[in-house]
Amino acid sequence: MALGNTAKQSMKIYLGETYYIPDYQREYTWESNELSDFWDDLIYTKGDTNGMTHFFGQIVVHNDEEEKRKYIIDGQQRTITSVIFLSALRKFYEEIFMVTKNEDADDKRSEIATLVGRCTSKKNELHLILGEADEAYFRDNIQLLRIQVNKKEKKRSHEHIRQAFVFFCNKLEEALADCVDEDEKIDCLDSYYDTFVKRFEVLYLEASKLEEAFIIFETLNARGRALETADLLKNYMFRQSKDVPLAQKQWNSMLNALGKADPTKYIRHFWNSNHDFEREKTLYRAITNNIKTPKKSKELLAELVRCAPCYCSISNPEDNGYFENNQLIKSLKALQILKGQSFYPVVLAMKQINLSEKDMASVISVIETYVLRNFTICGKVANEGERFFATIARKIFDEELIIAADICDHIKEKIVADDEFQPAFEKWTANESGKPKVRYILSKIHEYLDTGMEINLDTSEVHIEHIMPIDSAQWDVTEEIHETYLWRLGNLMLLSGKYNREASNKPFDEKKDLYKKSIIEPNKQVCEYTKWELDQIEDRQKKLAEYAIKIWKK
Repeated sequence: MALGNTAKQSMKIYLGETYYIPDYQREYTWESNELSDFWDDLIYTKGDTNGMTHFFGQIVVHNDEEEKRKYIIDGQQRTITSVIFLSALRKFYEEIFMVTKNEDADDKRSEIATLVGRCTSKKNELHLILGEADEAYFRDNIQLLRIQVNKKEKKRSHEHIRQAFVFFCNKLEEALADCVDEDEKIDCLDSYYDTFVKRFEVLYLEASKLEEAFIIFETLNARGRALETADLLKNYMFRQSKDVPLAQKQWNSMLNALGKADPTKYIRHFWNSNHDFEREKTLYRAITNNIKTPKKSKELLAELVRCAPCYCSISNPEDNGYFENNQLIKSLKALQILKGQSFYPVVLAMKQINLSEKDMASVISVIETYVLRNFTICGKVANEGERFFATIARKIFDEELIIAADICDHIKEKIVADDEFQPAFEKWTANESGKPKVRYILSKIHEYLDTGMEINLDTSEVHIEHIMPIDSAQWDVTEEIHETYLWRLGNLMLLSGKYNREASNKPFDEKKDLYKKSIIEPNKQVCEYTKWELDQIEDRQKKLAEYAIKIWKK
């Protein structure tokens, strides 16, 4: 492999060249956590009186000799942040110069301009050119300092850029607050500027071939952070592709279709829907061992694009824009409440063999029962379910299972038996974070008892009522019993917000008068009790368990 310029460089040397961000690179994503880390490193380095340097990471560049351009393959987030920080510094130097005509301030703003570059109507000499989606915004607002700091941007990457600029402006303003005059302000700004351009260093690696740049990137990041897995796979597939612009369009189409869904999780779930099971840490190696030709890379990207809208609706059914079958959508929403994700490969496999939504709905309904019984109530380890569903998915993809009823039967085989589920349900206890699950379970029981009315699960309309209340001052109950039974399902009911507020911490006899007004079916049975103690809580929960056996049938 032929490496060109390879060296440790100060930011002043590094930013003195002109670089381009390829269109296929991800948009600017740094938020407060990353920006705070940057600032903390800057403060720490600045405070060291021995002249210590700070390693700011590696920069991998493809020096395209045909286009005579240098493309940043790795390090674009750090580079963009560097220019934003320098532009914020320049803003303060310019403000001082405009008021005082101070020559030192003028010199520094000019010096920063040489690093950021200049742009006029006749020529563009900016040192960092972003991809097409962000180039104009970054140029006009950051590099040319025309930003309106209080104007929020609709485009996510633009808003991240704006917020980063505001972050640095706020930090610098705080640093200048104690300065007594303009000279002291300039000295303060100089300390930040000099620390960054002279003592922040990067490891600069340059390759003349794009493939070699990708190899460097992969080698350096092979054991990198989990969040980089999707980027590693993207770069690998781009390197395999004979048509990088097409691969770039496909990748961006996939990301757009995924919405808020995590691309690495998607790729893993997709892979597990049609290959042997892989965990995230082995995913990259598995794909690179299998996808070794441009044809295979193109086919994989095409399938990832095709299945992405489906995955988006699986992982975020509240914003579903893909499925039309109401029962399917309802089951997906239930599974989201139950924190079920291990089944995603099954849905993706059904999508790949073009199973109808009606058939998919019947399968997902059985999965809903599986997750509720095995994981929510019986506390089985979710990892077991992940491997199980991956096996089912592979059989679907290989067309060993193509009939919905057969798929359902395979899943039912692993659903816990009634003699394990019922006693576990009788003792099931929720907690504060499990409120959505309580709503789901009690609403399903209501719908079983009253098929004509669904419950609005909006938390502002329907509250979770503790019959034995959280504040038990008016109740004759020991602390131990209160702690043990407060969140037992038998002690909980769904109640309209109005009645819940009125019931509050009142004694049981007074609460019953409000419960009688409720139209939620399971609440009526509570009114049949003459008192409310642990025996009544356990008795009610046993009755709820009898319903559960019929609702979530194996």
